[in-house]
Amino acid sequence: MFEVFDGLKKHIHTSGATKPKVSSLLFSSAKLCMLITLLACVLVTAKNYIGDNIKCITGFEKQEHKAIETYCFIASTFTLVDLNAETPHPGVGPNTKMTEEGVIEEAENRRHAYYQWVPMVLVLQAVIYYFPIWIWHRIDKGFFEATICHLDKVHIGDISKNIESSSQYFASSLTTHRSYGLGFLLCECLTCAISMGNLFFTNTFLGGEFFQFGPAALKYLGSDATDPNNPLNEIFPKVAKCTWHKFGASGTIQKFDSMCVLPLNIVNEKTYIFLWVVYIITAAICGFVLLLHILLFLLPSVRNTFLVYLAHKQMTKVELQHVLPKCNYGDWFLMYHFKSNMAYFAKWVSAVRVELSK
Repeated sequence: MFEVFDGLKKHIHTSGATKPKVSSLLFSSAKLCMLITLLACVLVTAKNYIGDNIKCITGFEKQEHKAIETYCFIASTFTLVDLNAETPHPGVGPNTKMTEEGVIEEAENRRHAYYQWVPMVLVLQAVIYYFPIWIWHRIDKGFFEATICHLDKVHIGDISKNIESSSQYFASSLTTHRSYGLGFLLCECLTCAISMGNLFFTNTFLGGEFFQFGPAALKYLGSDATDPNNPLNEIFPKVAKCTWHKFGASGTIQKFDSMCVLPLNIVNEKTYIFLWVVYIITAAICGFVLLLHILLFLLPSVRNTFLVYLAHKQMTKVELQHVLPKCNYGDWFLMYHFKSNMAYFAKWVSAVRVELSK
């Protein structure tokens, strides 16, 4: 079964040999959410393990039966709302009902067409999640990797030239990195907006039921699939109805009622329960991290104190206290990510202080 996930392997790195990069928990959460969304797309399209998308009882045979079955999947199925009598399958019963005044009228129905679009919508959501990361890569264009001068790896030989080159560049270009840092912050804002907006988009896609779907579905997850109160049946029905019109021998339009089983919805409902949890957690993490980063942007004293706190050696803390007051947000941003990626950060800070004192 796991061969269906082969296409995702190249996006998941398990080795430690990665390039130095500017990233954050917000970007990491969005990328993980993108991969999980792609994983969900693979699951809902794995026909070999799910079976056919739809199976209908039509009363016809061979090609005509196949044609009706295909039509029902394309034209969408429906379930009935507020049935008067108990039925063996939620939402499946007579198309007419008797009112209190004794009048026979058409029963209200609810169309279910969105499950046809689930794979395409999941791919679209995954692409949108990656969009801010793609924009940041276009902004960076290898700049961070070049300025770190291979100091992200431990070297056996002399590394004084690497430290000198990197520190000289940083000192000579001081106060010129504001647009670089702001570019990353704006990409983070876009990522957070996409994470929040994705919740409302999914809710609209599922007919306004997504926000209530998660908590209710977790409650009824182990209940009987035929339970009429089970919310899983309201969004992704297992059994639904379909109406087929055809011309009779004399040209009169004949209407045939079919009952269809939708195996695909078994996977869809479990997938969206998991996605509900993932999307909620991702949006919460993105909102919290973005708030912290905005505070660091607005409060220079707080961000400088924070970077000093992250330094391990006391001498490095002292040197940072001399260097940081001369830096704007962009310089602090670059130095913060040097701290996260650089193996010789203490020596680099000493070299930067020497360059600035010249």
